[in-house]
Amino acid sequence: MERPTILLAVGAEADAHVEALQRAGFEPVLIDSGQFDATPEVDLGVLDCDLPQAAVQGVYQHLHRTKATPTLLLVGDKTDLPDGVGGSGDEVALKPIPPEALVYRLQALLIRTGRHLPSESGAWALEESLSGAPVAGEGHVVSVFAPKGGVGKTTIAVNMAVALRQQTRADVLLFDADVGVGNVTAVLDVPYRMGLADLGDSPPEEWTDAVFEQTVSVHAGSGVKVLTWGSDPAQSERVSVDLLLAALKWARNHHAYVIVDNHPGYDDRTMAMLAVSNEIFLVVTPEVGAMRNSSQFLELARELGLGNVIKVIVNRANHGIRVQDMASSLGLPISATVVSNGPKAVIASNEGRPVVIKFPREKIADDLHGVARLISQPNGPTTVPELRSARKWWTRFGTRASEA
Repeated sequence: MERPTILLAVGAEADAHVEALQRAGFEPVLIDSGQFDATPEVDLGVLDCDLPQAAVQGVYQHLHRTKATPTLLLVGDKTDLPDGVGGSGDEVALKPIPPEALVYRLQALLIRTGRHLPSESGAWALEESLSGAPVAGEGHVVSVFAPKGGVGKTTIAVNMAVALRQQTRADVLLFDADVGVGNVTAVLDVPYRMGLADLGDSPPEEWTDAVFEQTVSVHAGSGVKVLTWGSDPAQSERVSVDLLLAALKWARNHHAYVIVDNHPGYDDRTMAMLAVSNEIFLVVTPEVGAMRNSSQFLELARELGLGNVIKVIVNRANHGIRVQDMASSLGLPISATVVSNGPKAVIASNEGRPVVIKFPREKIADDLHGVARLISQPNGPTTVPELRSARKWWTRFGTRASEA
């Protein structure tokens, strides 16, 4: 796959950033602010705004001479953007920015431009040379995502994490990254200590292993660890892309499995989390609205090179559209189904207990364990049974979506 070209104007301390970008599949180009003629067309720019003002303005104008090249503007605590620098397609990051954080930010910025991620992106950060932290397990990250709210995404994420812990006895972290909306501690009875929003005013060099450890709670009934963004929606803006990704990097390096409950939308934070996950579990219900939104997401994911890491999970699968028709419409097999059992799910949620613990003999608990086995037993059987007949009106939507 073509390596995206990154123009770097970051002063003398560029070696670590260049190495990290190369490992992640980018082609960094260091620029001399006075010599633009030989610089090729680039996909993204990185510009240190603490460089001399004339140099910053010259580089920025060069990046925007023929088209508005998305640019990551690096600023210090007291740095103001020079006149004429900064636009709607640009982003700002606070210095100092670690090499891995720079890569994550550029991956998210690349996704926003509609470009494919380089093929190396999914594995670059697993290399020991990029992290001094010991890897305690597989560090397997699974993002649970739905482009539409109300489909049971958090219920799937919580129960999948607990079931995975029961099946493997490995270290499992449940990461609530549904910033501003979600709060897994509302449905899982864990003592709330603090969230990532409490770290929002700290500089990146203070986001240490010890600090992230302090934000973690443990679910006593299962041993699953829980890391949340916070609980007050008014504090959600304090949780930046950099902070979320730094937390995810820590989580991956210290746990065998990380289950991420994501926000149901396409903001930078969510897209960055999806981009660096090993797998994406797309939760969909058998109804036209949810299917239409999921089809649109799959089309975007394929364009961005993420289509091959997605597994489709059908929740409330015993009501509505046939599973086979859903698979045909989405253009992907259905990896797992979960039956509807609203009363039992509500009772479990109100008690702060996962369904797999509160009602372990129910069909819904068996199904949720089946979702977890997609991770713990990835080479196991994948046949999903047919649950009910199709509704005649489904064909009006299914044919068009299956061609996406």
